[in-house]
Amino acid sequence: MTKQGDKLAGVDIEQLRQQLRTESDPKSINRLTTALLYADGMSPYEIERVLGIHHQTVYDWLDVVAERDLDALGDAPHPPNASKLTPEQWKHLTAVLNAPPTEAGYDDPAWTPELVHHYITETFDVEYSLAHMYRVLARAGLSRQTARPRHYKADPEKQRRYRADLKKSGRR
Repeated sequence: MTKQGDKLAGVDIEQLRQQLRTESDPKSINRLTTALLYADGMSPYEIERVLGIHHQTVYDWLDVVAERDLDALGDAPHPPNASKLTPEQWKHLTAVLNAPPTEAGYDDPAWTPELVHHYITETFDVEYSLAHMYRVLARAGLSRQTARPRHYKADPEKQRRYRADLKKSGRR
């Protein structure tokens, strides 16, 4: 473990203060504030108690302040996730999803996330999570819809009267 204040060796504290005055990124402001508190003699555990930031996060942020240029204290940019399907495959999938599943050889009346997952896995040999299928459906311009259960012989007037009587009896 390092001695108190050693994590910021070589960092100009006045430059940190100046950067804090001009910074607008919230995460950078938190990191600069943490570094200045540490430079003023507070331990990461004391900073945790004062700011509510876990002491391990304080240690990580001190490393970031010590290693990076002060203008780059925010989160490092993350590259976007590459699609597992090529643009041609997406075009094909969108066309298939906009047609009934029966045209793709399925007996189901509508595309479900499970059915789309099966189709993508079988056709393109690409594995997505089942949860991602909702995003795939949305990207294809579709949404997951289910019918509300209502009996075909139900009389709406009788149902309304029943609900009204139920409320009057205080059971609901």
